[in-house]
Parts: sequence; structure tokens; C-alpha cells
Amino acid sequence: MDLPVPGPEANTNTNQSFSPLLPTLQTTIDSTSLGEFKTCPRKYYYRVVLGFVPRAASPHLLFGQYVHSALERYDRARANGLSHTDALRAAVLEAMTLSWHGDRPWWSGHPTKNRLTLIRTVVWYLDRFGEDDSLQTLLLASSESPAVELSFQFSVQKLAVTGEPIFFCGHIDKIALFNTEPYIVDRKTTSITLSTSFFSQFSPDNQFSLYTLAGKIAYETPVRGIICDGIQVAATFSRFERQMIPRSEAQIEEWLSDTFMWLDLMGQMAESNRWPMNDKACHHYGGCPYRPVCSRAPSARQTWLEADYIHSIWDPTRIRGDV
Repeated sequence: MDLPVPGPEANTNTNQSFSPLLPTLQTTIDSTSLGEFKTCPRKYYYRVVLGFVPRAASPHLLFGQYVHSALERYDRARANGLSHTDALRAAVLEAMTLSWHGDRPWWSGHPTKNRLTLIRTVVWYLDRFGEDDSLQTLLLASSESPAVELSFQFSVQKLAVTGEPIFFCGHIDKIALFNTEPYIVDRKTTSITLSTSFFSQFSPDNQFSLYTLAGKIAYETPVRGIICDGIQVAATFSRFERQMIPRSEAQIEEWLSDTFMWLDLMGQMAESNRWPMNDKACHHYGGCPYRPVCSRAPSARQTWLEADYIHSIWDPTRIRGDV
């Protein structure tokens, strides 16, 4: 069964991460795009290629985005010389601004992911890992500027389908030193207990492997892996744990070799415009948001997409702060 092919206006004029030669072929890849493709090519096709998303944003997704933005605001303020107190105020203001929707505060309808727990989590996290943080933000050798809010893009090889270069891109919160060794710092919000099993899910992990590679190539820093700050959010408390997620050179080489195979497969699917379902992933994480579409007859799916979903372009070439 052939799927609808997006015309040139679908990607090349609005989404710079796609090929001008083949509108279904993504040539600039971030960890989210690659992760969606690995999970299910049909899900990747609906979300990234066609740009359809559910009308109601997930409270978990919004909460995580708001926490990250507030903590980035703190990192940036501290890098610009502000005191801990002033940077904390800036972070809280960022969280309050983001969680004010139109003429009213954000109402998530969720008992643990809401505006109150958002502000509390930001403040308590910075009480724990703010002024007295043992990590020292790295100064980039190229500019001697603090390594915070880093957008990266670098080429790795050419695509077999069109001969165009393929790029990896993304955004790193910061690079910091732990006992003189450089690590990427990443924060993850969750509702589950911060046990060994929580941190073990990141070994292996698509995003953390790409970020480690980016630190080495894009910022010419011999990063040893990721320092992951786990942020557990509950109705009455927020807890925080920190753990190192190392990546050896052999692990990164293996990940990159495997990724080239995934990208070749992505190119083949783009060329044929055939994006098969991985029906073993439909029930993961509470259920795929496109399961209601895939459960319909093939001839009816486009109609359901246009009726129940909205367009939202996922363009990883846009750096943070771009409109």
C-alpha cells in the first residue's frame, strides 16, 4: 500500500531538515527523529515526515519541557555572572511565564505534573544542585565561554539514496567537569522511583550515545559520557539523584555503525514511500498516539489524521530560541 507523498511545500520550504531532492528523506537527524524511526517507521512518518501531532499536548511532555527551560535559564544566568539567588529568581520566572497560558495559569489536569509541582521542582532542584553543585561548567577551548545551551550539527557520511551529506544535530544542556573529566549533563523528569533500574534504561540509549559523540566531534572535548540528573516528581514531593552514564570509545563506534544501517533503511523507505508499522510497539508507554489511526482501514487513515490531529513541524535544524 502506497502512502500519500508530501509535496515540496510539506518539508523543503518549512522544514530544513529534509532533502530538496526527495521530500520524504530527512537529511539532518536528531535523537528524537532517529528514536521515532527506530521505534516504528509508521509513527516516524506520521510525526516527523507529515508533521501530525495529537491536538492535546501531553502534560508529561510539557512539564519536562518547562523544567528544562527553567534550569537552562538558571545555567545561562550563572554563566553570565549572576548570583545564585538572582539566577534562581530568573529560573522561577521562566517556569511561571511558560506555565501561564493566555490569560490563565496552565491547567494540566494531572495530579503530579502541574504548575505547583513545576515551581516546587525547579526550586528544590536548584537547592540541591545549584550554588553548591560539585560539577564545574566547562569553558570551551575555542571561545573560553561557558559550555551551556549548546546546539550542535555535524556531518558524518553521505546518504546512499541521493548522495547528500547526512548531519546529526541536537541541543546539549551543558558540559561540565567531574573530577577534571568532562561529561555531558542531562536532566530527566519521571514519576517512577529513582532506582538502579531507572538509570539502567540509558545504557544503551540513542540520545545519550549521540550526545557523547557530539561532545567529541562538535566541541572537540573528550567527554566520558553523560551525567544524568534524575528528577522524580510526585504529588507531595520531588526527589533528585545523580548518576554517571559512561560511554566507551568502542560503544560509540558500535552505535555509529548501527546508526548508519538505520539511516540506510530510512533512505530506502523514503525512496519507496513505504513505512511499515512496528505493531509490537503500539502499546508502549501507555499507547502510541497514532494507534487510533493505524487501527483504521488504510483508506480511512488520512481522513482520521486530518480530523483528529494538528500540524506541527519537527525541524531539528532550528536552534533553541528560534521561532
